[in-house]
Amino acid sequence: MKTDYHIHSEYSYDSKIKADDLLDKAISLNYATIAITEHLDLLPQELSVFGLPSLKRYQARIRDLQSRYQGRIELVFGVEVGDYHLVRDFAQPLIERLDFGLILGSVHFLSDHTNVAVPLKQALNSEGIRDYYQHNLNLVSTCDIDVLAHLGVYKRYYQATPDESACRRLLQEIFAVVIERNIALEINFSSFRKPYGRLIPEPDQIELYRSLGGNLFTIGSDAHTLDQFDDHYSMIPHWLQAASEEFPLTRVPGI
Repeated sequence: MKTDYHIHSEYSYDSKIKADDLLDKAISLNYATIAITEHLDLLPQELSVFGLPSLKRYQARIRDLQSRYQGRIELVFGVEVGDYHLVRDFAQPLIERLDFGLILGSVHFLSDHTNVAVPLKQALNSEGIRDYYQHNLNLVSTCDIDVLAHLGVYKRYYQATPDESACRRLLQEIFAVVIERNIALEINFSSFRKPYGRLIPEPDQIELYRSLGGNLFTIGSDAHTLDQFDDHYSMIPHWLQAASEEFPLTRVPGI
């Protein structure tokens, strides 16, 4: 039984996945649950280019799919709110009007407006890395989310692991907050189809989270095309797969 709680389909501006094709493929690969988590990106530079998706039409589409695929697979109505902490006053009323089953929070932009979710012209310096993690701390501290998504996304196009030793205490603060607020940590395997070729967060950061008492996980492919869905799923440790088999969030046995 397999799960994926981070997928984008036709209501995300950057996705080429048709939801019917996704569900058919998920069923054929023995997925028990998937969540479609369309982008809700509300920063001015994003709205001016991509606009605001019709959340009501998106909700109606998911409800129709849930009805048609009932008994074959569980489909969760989700959303990924980009940089939620920067747009909370605008975003929260939109989100509260809809019955989302899963809310992902993610950081895409630094304080200087650098987009870290796309290939960077040059690697972040230590100040940029710290700024990235500080935004994640602000996100989990101030926003009502279910999952912290793709922690470390800025590294996806790197060739090697950067030195983040100066951010260990900041990572501990992030993990302490997500544990206190019952926010799950997403194990994102999108980097296996990028130059980085590793899970994000990496195993040592996952172990840091666990050492502090963290035991809530979700698995996410962050797929935007159908061929990306399920790719490299086998690279996820078996204990993490077992920990993520039930929705909404599963605690690791014995922790």
